[in-house]
Amino acid sequence: MPSPRPFARPLKLYALGHALLLVGAGVMHGTGSMLPMALGASACLMLTVPLVRQFALRKASSRRL
Repeated sequence: MPSPRPFARPLKLYALGHALLLVGAGVMHGTGSMLPMALGASACLMLTVPLVRQFALRKASSRRL
């Protein structure tokens, strides 16, 4: 069984993306502008990619075995 260690950095990036999303929502609430929320959502989506890639690599390597 592979160690869970390779997921440490992608999970941190995923959590950072969600934190940015929440910050964007808070700023949107305060300012009334949708731009902070859009930027936070975009960052969240981009920071999810490393986690998805890690899952894809793990699934591909398990199929080879």
